[in-house]
Amino acid sequence: MTYWVHVPCGADPTDVNPPYPVAIPDKGFPFYYVEVDGFVFQFASLDEMQVCIDTLGRKLLPNTKRLARDRGGDPNTHWLRKMPDETKPWRYREKAVKYLTKALRKVEKELRPRPLA
Repeated sequence: MTYWVHVPCGADPTDVNPPYPVAIPDKGFPFYYVEVDGFVFQFASLDEMQVCIDTLGRKLLPNTKRLARDRGGDPNTHWLRKMPDETKPWRYREKAVKYLTKALRKVEKELRPRPLA
């Protein structure tokens, strides 16, 4: 999803909006996995997870040709096109959005700086 979410906004290829996540010292970059009924969603940033939630939460899925045209990419490589057919019905997406939102809030809470004692 990175290509479709983190869009270049300057001459420097690392200048993207929203910004790329920051590496964790001595560990590298985080990767997030959320399993819903046998399908594993994979995210390289919390922004990607939020875009997925926002997209899947729509009653009607957006047209990948239009999304690709807006971003300047191949519609056949869009992350929505790569999802299996069983993940696209509204009933599945409703459940997925619930779990993804819960996972996102949990990770955000864990990443929040803790007050010093």
